[in-house]
Amino acid sequence: MDVPVTDKIPHTQQAISVLWPSFLIAIVATGVFFSAFNPRDLIPFNLDIDISPLAAYSIGFFLFWVVAAISSYGTLYFIISNSRFLNKQNR
Repeated sequence: MDVPVTDKIPHTQQAISVLWPSFLIAIVATGVFFSAFNPRDLIPFNLDIDISPLAAYSIGFFLFWVVAAISSYGTLYFIISNSRFLNKQNR
C-alpha cells in the first residue's frame, strides 16, 4: 500500500511552505498598496484615530500576510486532497 507523497511531508515543512511564500507576497502587496494609498486617507468616516503611519503599515502587512497564508493553505490542501484521491484511484 503506497502512502501519498504529501503524507510523508512533515507538518513543519508544510507550515513553512505556506508561511514563507505568503510572507513574500505580503511584502510586495504592502509596498504596492501603500505606494498608492496614504494610511491617513484610509480612516473611515473621518474618525479621529491617532495611529502612526508605521502602525498602519504593520497592520496592513499582517492583514496581507493572513490573506496570502489562507490562499497558500488552500493550495496545499487541494494538492494533498488531490494526491489522496489519485492514490485511491490507482489502487
